[in-house]
Amino acid sequence: MSFSSEVKEELIKSIPHERHCRISELTALLAFSGKRVGSSIFVYKNTETAAALRKCFTLLSKTFNINTEILGTGIDNNRPFIEFSRDPAGMSDVLDAIAKEAPIYLLENDCCKRAYLRGAFISAGFVNDPGKAYHLEFVCQDEASAEMIKELLYDFDIEAKSVARRKYFVVYVKDADTIQDVLNVIDAHKALMELVGARIVKDVRNNLNRRNNCDVSNMAKAVTAASKQIDDIILIRDTGGLESLDEPLREIAELRLEHPESSLTELGTMLDPPVGKSGVNHRLRKIGEYARKIGSGKS
Repeated sequence: MSFSSEVKEELIKSIPHERHCRISELTALLAFSGKRVGSSIFVYKNTETAAALRKCFTLLSKTFNINTEILGTGIDNNRPFIEFSRDPAGMSDVLDAIAKEAPIYLLENDCCKRAYLRGAFISAGFVNDPGKAYHLEFVCQDEASAEMIKELLYDFDIEAKSVARRKYFVVYVKDADTIQDVLNVIDAHKALMELVGARIVKDVRNNLNRRNNCDVSNMAKAVTAASKQIDDIILIRDTGGLESLDEPLREIAELRLEHPESSLTELGTMLDPPVGKSGVNHRLRKIGEYARKIGSGKS
């Protein structure tokens, strides 16, 4: 099961305590994955709306105390749908309470806004596996629905962007912090903790990779520097002999030739008395300057 499906499974089990919140969520479910036709409710049938269908059954039962049943299937604009619950008395209450365009009175309270966003995500939402990439979106049928989702998110200080994708309008966020905020708003707390855990693992892995890359880079620089130092020392040895160097420089030159793989710190500990890394570097720099003078003279 994908991470997005796991989020929806969690949201299906989240039933609002307040009746007005249940109505808000049911309204969103039908607005994004179904419609009302006369005294019936249609929910479009596909893998993405299977979760919405299950949540519709639950909310209708718990909110209006009516038994829902699937009456049949059909085709609407080349889209298969499921028709259910034609109880005249019960459905009259449902159809009076819900509306496809989500009237303002449904969304006055933050709890109802959360419920509406939760229903919208169950019907038309997607979130990427946080171990791979950060992306969450709502796929809307029209621009007005997309703008409404953006406005509801903005009420919770979440700034989302939208883009036209073929015949749909997609509202999306692409950074981990904002996705966490959205999951928190729609009460997907288990998924939120999984995302936080995935972020920690990813951050640790990235830090280790950066550290390893830094170590490799530093090692390459050290090898290049050591190779240049050895070339300078060999030039001096073959030209005037290491005896031409002062004793401190001759000592470090001989150690560098004997231990080409050693670091500056390690070379310093081999001297008597020991010398720090900066002292070793200073001596080798002096040797380099002397070698350049010799090379310039030969030229």
